[in-house]
Amino acid sequence: MKKTIRTLLSLSLLLLACCLTGCGDSKPVRLVKSELNQIRKLNEQTIRSFISYADLVHSISDQDPETDAAKAIQLFFQNFNYRVLSSSIAENEATVNVEIENIDAKALAKDLCLELIARSSSPTADSSPSEISYFSLLGNLLASGDYETTKTPAHFRLQKNGKDWEILSDEALEDQLVGGFISYLKDPELVTPEEIIKKVFESLREQTPEEWVSYLGMSDIFSTYSSLYEKVDLALATQISKCFSYRILFMADEGEKATAAIKVTSLDMDNVLDVYLERLLDYASTTEAVRATDTELADKTASLLAECLNSNTKTCARSISIEFTNNGTTWEMCLNEDFTDALLGNMTEAVEKFQEEALPGN
Repeated sequence: MKKTIRTLLSLSLLLLACCLTGCGDSKPVRLVKSELNQIRKLNEQTIRSFISYADLVHSISDQDPETDAAKAIQLFFQNFNYRVLSSSIAENEATVNVEIENIDAKALAKDLCLELIARSSSPTADSSPSEISYFSLLGNLLASGDYETTKTPAHFRLQKNGKDWEILSDEALEDQLVGGFISYLKDPELVTPEEIIKKVFESLREQTPEEWVSYLGMSDIFSTYSSLYEKVDLALATQISKCFSYRILFMADEGEKATAAIKVTSLDMDNVLDVYLERLLDYASTTEAVRATDTELADKTASLLAECLNSNTKTCARSISIEFTNNGTTWEMCLNEDFTDALLGNMTEAVEKFQEEALPGN
């Protein structure tokens, strides 16, 4: 009796050991586990065997350095885990069903799309998405973002080749291993026009005056023809940085087209130029103005304009329309001249009024 008990105990321990070590798994399951364990260990060669870095690229040229791509992929899989759910073998074919646990790919894809749109949206500059380091941006999001993990299914198809089994890798399996990340990037409805507006405009609100100068392509924007033009441009950019805000009034979605009505608040350029005109007239009545050379006049008037901009405290609001078009991949936002003019405090109308008052009869 004792011998029987010892035998049963030994068999139980042996069975437990087999379960823990996986020796009871079929060859297809062991092969799948081996490959997934390598991904979990962040083995780049294994990851590349299943996933094409080019397939992870969305809306830009694949111009990224290999180091940026490798770092981003390592971060993408740093919390990767899996669990085998089931398997089946039929002659020379087999299927292994797995549950993948990894970063929330949909949330990541949405953040990435919004960031790309925010960086490439400009009312004047010809900003090309290919100039943006895609994998560097992806890596930054992964490093700074606090993403939850999600579980998604993956289905491995295997084929027997002689005595060995091999995994049949395809686009479906590739997408499953990255939690649907590739599919999400191709979803034209992944981000909404309203989400794009909020992302782009909030990014603009965070810009420094120097960044506004670059964003709007300022280079003697008032045509002062003075050596002090950079001072004037920066004064205007500082005003925009301080005054710019927005409010979404309504959204209208019509299938492949959408329209947003936005109230944009910025500096009151009309007030700035009113004060500037008074300063100019005061200066024009001085003997200094009469004796000044053309260069001195240009520098003085530019200096006065900069002072008026820097001392401005008034704002104005203007309602504009922004058009969106769905290109089959995502929504494209068109920031037209109305938006630029609103940012500049309704400059077109203010300048026309200034010219009428400064040069009556012309």
